[in-house]
Amino acid sequence: MRKAVLLLLITFTLATAGSLYELLIKEQIRSIPKEKAIIVGSGKKELITVINPDCPHCRAEWKELKNHLDQLKVYVFVFPFKTWGEENLKKSYYIVCSEDKAKALDEVLSGKLDGNVPDVEKCELVDEHLKVVEMLGINGVPYNIIPEKNKIIEGFSADLLKELGIKQ
Repeated sequence: MRKAVLLLLITFTLATAGSLYELLIKEQIRSIPKEKAIIVGSGKKELITVINPDCPHCRAEWKELKNHLDQLKVYVFVFPFKTWGEENLKKSYYIVCSEDKAKALDEVLSGKLDGNVPDVEKCELVDEHLKVVEMLGINGVPYNIIPEKNKIIEGFSADLLKELGIKQ
């Protein structure tokens, strides 16, 4: 009898593990202050992403995403790496503190400002982005969340546009 109950309990736990994971992701998504993000795109498909201005994988991902901003609404959080030096931090401030954040994001991720970043005053919004990074426990970028699917994709994925339903 005990073995049967234990087996039933294990089976139930395994069967619901996926849905428990989805519930956890859904709760995380709910707690993200999307209004603090840099919002680019006008589409119906949503993506929440965390990037670093000098990350080559983030830049490759941006190159793909920016061609589909008519179908996507991307909430971008910037995660500067202190160990990557002053320029990395300056690029983060430039993106987050600029009046035209979408333009600044594209300039930085396209490499147009490498070695020539304008001086920008520090702003508290970068700290807000770092709070989101900490809350989500992010250690690496790009870090993507697809709210519609309650799915997280860590690192660069060639299948991101497929997952978003943009490409076949």
